[in-house]
Amino acid sequence: MKKTCCPEKIISQLHRIEGQVRSVEKMYNEKRNIEEIARVIKAARASMDSLSKSLIDDKISGCYDGQRVIDKKELSKLIKVLFDVT
Repeated sequence: MKKTCCPEKIISQLHRIEGQVRSVEKMYNEKRNIEEIARVIKAARASMDSLSKSLIDDKISGCYDGQRVIDKKELSKLIKVLFDVT
């Protein structure tokens, strides 16, 4: 089954993350409850994880730059870059 490319989905995810980060700043400046802020941070992390998965999927399928990932070594390198904690 061929994947339909949808860059709008990635842009939408980026805007959602941007809004979540702005919300954290606003909540912090308003001295809101830390637990509330932590919930928004948790949601932003989940959104970032979802974005990472979407980016990998787009690269593997060739939606990002028209070049599909074709070997295990290239895929391993991509996963390491996205998920290696420094």
